[in-house]
Amino acid sequence: MDQNFREIQQRVRRYWFKDGIGEIVVGSLFLLLALYFAGHRWLPADSNAPMMLDGSLLLILILGIFTTRRLINIFKMHITYPRTGYVEYYPDKEGLLPTQIFIFFIAIGFIFLLVVFGKWVGSFIWLPGFIGALISIILIVIRTRAIDLNRFYYLAAASLFLGLASSFSGLPAHYSISLFYALFGIVLMIWGGATLAKYLHENPLADEGTDE
Repeated sequence: MDQNFREIQQRVRRYWFKDGIGEIVVGSLFLLLALYFAGHRWLPADSNAPMMLDGSLLLILILGIFTTRRLINIFKMHITYPRTGYVEYYPDKEGLLPTQIFIFFIAIGFIFLLVVFGKWVGSFIWLPGFIGALISIILIVIRTRAIDLNRFYYLAAASLFLGLASSFSGLPAHYSISLFYALFGIVLMIWGGATLAKYLHENPLADEGTDE
C-alpha cells in the first residue's frame, strides 16, 4: 500500500515538472535578478539608489517567489490542464525538514570551502559559486523525488559549472553574480522551452487533432 502511494506521489511530481513551464518562469526570474545585480554598477555611486536596491532585495525575492508560483499556475491552467488534466503538487512535508537540514549543512560547508579557496586564489569571488552549488543541490533533490526527469541532473551540472565559472570570471562581485543569473536563466528558458515544445507535440488539444 505504501509502495503504491509513493508511486502515485512520484507520478504527480513527474506530471508537475513534465511541461517545462517551471524552468521558463524561474529562468525569467533569474534574468530579472541579473538586471537587479548589474544595476548596482550602472547607478551613480554617490546616489541613494544602490542603497535602496540593497534594502529591497528581500522584498524582491519574496515577491519573485510568490509571482513565480502564481505565473506557473496561470500558464498550467491555460496550457497543461486542458491537455492532460489538473493536478496540484504540494511538497511532501514529512521529508521536507530533513532535506532542508541537509541542504543547510551542505551550503555551510560549501561556503567555508569557497571562502578558503577565495583567500588562496585572491581573484576568486565565492558567492556565484555558492549560489550555483545551492541551486544544483535543489535540482538534484527534485530529481530524486521525481523519477525519470533526468534533465534536472544536466541543469544541476550547468548551475554548478556556471556558478564556478562566474566566480573565476574576474568581474566585480555584483557583475559576477549578475553573469551567473543571466547565463543560467537563459539555460533554464531554452531547456524549458524545448521541454514545453515536446510536451505540446505529444499532447495536442482534443480539437487540434481532428479535421473540421
